[in-house]
Amino acid sequence: MTYKPIFNALIIGAGNIGAFFDNPDSINILTHAHAYKRCAGFKLLGFVDTDVEKSKKAVSLWGSSIFHSLEDALNQSNSVDVVSVTVPDQHHYEILKEISEFPVKCVFAEKPLTKTLEEAEEITRIYKEKNIALVINYSRRFVPEFERIRDDIHSGTYGGYVSGTGLYGKGIVHNGSHLIDLLRYFLGEIQDSHITDYSFDFYDDDPSLSGILTLDNEKKFYLQHIDCNLFSIFELDIFFEKKRIRIKESGFAIEEYEVAESEVFAGYKNMVKTGENRTALGMAMYYAVENIYDFLTKGANIKCSGFDGYKAVEVCTDIVKKAKI
Repeated sequence: MTYKPIFNALIIGAGNIGAFFDNPDSINILTHAHAYKRCAGFKLLGFVDTDVEKSKKAVSLWGSSIFHSLEDALNQSNSVDVVSVTVPDQHHYEILKEISEFPVKCVFAEKPLTKTLEEAEEITRIYKEKNIALVINYSRRFVPEFERIRDDIHSGTYGGYVSGTGLYGKGIVHNGSHLIDLLRYFLGEIQDSHITDYSFDFYDDDPSLSGILTLDNEKKFYLQHIDCNLFSIFELDIFFEKKRIRIKESGFAIEEYEVAESEVFAGYKNMVKTGENRTALGMAMYYAVENIYDFLTKGANIKCSGFDGYKAVEVCTDIVKKAKI
C-alpha cells in the first residue's frame, strides 16, 4: 500500500469564506473548510476566531475543534502544517506576521495579501526568509479552463492581444485585485494607468476606479467600476487577432468567438460566437488545496504565490496613487 501523507490544517477566521458559503452536501466547494474535508491529504484540526460563537457554529457544521490561538492548536495537536487565513482584509498583515513565528509549512491566505504595499513587502520578505510557502486565493488561477486560456494566449494560438474591458466593484484592492491578477496571469505586467473616475462603494479607504491601463506592449485595457450596492459583477471581454474571450458570471461561464467572413456584407469580417462553456470555478477552492498538497508532497509549483499577491497589491497601489485621490 502506498503511503499518503496527511497534513494538519487550521482555519483562522470562521466566516463565510472559511466555513459558511457552503455545507458538506454542497455540490460546489466554496469554503476552506469544505476543501480540506474533501481533500484526502488533509485533516481539518479546527477554527480560530475572536468570536467563539462563530467557531462553535463552524465546528457544528464541519466537525473538528475550537482553538483560541495558533499556539493553542499547536499545543493540542503537536503540529499544524497548513494555516488558512480567512479574516477581514485589515487583519491580514497582523495574522500573517503572527503565523510566521510558528513552525508551519504553508499558509493559504485570502486576497488581498495585505491592505498596503509596505505590509505586502514585509510579509513576502519574512515568509521567504523563513521558508514558509505562501499561497494567495486568486481563485481563477486554480481553475483548468482559465489555465487553458492562459496557455493558449502564451502559445500565440489567439494571435496578438488587441484590446479588452473589465467590470468590477467593491474596491480596487479588495475585489478589483482579482481582475488585476487575472490580467497579469493572461497578458503580463501592467505598466501605467490613467484614471477617469472613482467611488467608495465598499471600504472608505479602498476606492473602486475606472480608467485605462497600459500593458507591456503599449496596448490598452479599459477598466470600469460598478457600484457594488447595486449588484455584484466581475466580467472581462478580451479581444485578440483571431479570438474573443468573454468571461461572464464572475468566471462561471466563458464565451468564445472567432473571426469569420460576414454572411451579409462581402469582404467584411465579424467575430462569431463558437461556443459557451461552464467552468469549474465552483471547485476552485478544492483545486487550490490540491495544489498545496502537490506542492508539499511532490514539489509542484504554487499556482498563485505570495509574489503574485504582492504584485497585485503593488499594481493596485500604483493605480490609486496615480489617481491622486
